[in-house]
Amino acid sequence: MTSPISTAVQRRRQLLHSVESLRGRVRQVLKCVINLHIEFLVLESNVAALLDEVRALNDDHEEMLRLDKLIETLRDYSGPTICHEWPYPLIFKGTIDEAHVAQILNGSELEVASSGKDYIQLESGTGASVTTSKRSRFLRFPRGSSRKLQSAD
Repeated sequence: MTSPISTAVQRRRQLLHSVESLRGRVRQVLKCVINLHIEFLVLESNVAALLDEVRALNDDHEEMLRLDKLIETLRDYSGPTICHEWPYPLIFKGTIDEAHVAQILNGSELEVASSGKDYIQLESGTGASVTTSKRSRFLRFPRGSSRKLQSAD
């Protein structure tokens, strides 16, 4: 017969072997869980990016629908036209698409006009009231000791 010590040793070896085998399986499962978690994070970021793109496309589509509706309304409009005068003198007459060019050119014209020798130009009139004149008036203040107002037309 075998001694009870040898059977205990064999039993112990089998248990150690099964524990090591289980540890290996647990490591494999943990690696799979980590990889799966990483894939979920990647999918989540992809979905977030797609949602942002869909929102942008939806905003563009809404703007397109609004502009189409405005174009149709203006095509069918036969009533009076209300004109709003540009508050600065235009040195460039072009289409509405070229309005930004006019703004740039008007900005440089105002800088040149305000860099005159003896005058500082200030716009007259109240800030929020509607003026009846066609062009805004500029008051010129001499830089010297004289405080008289001179209006320039």
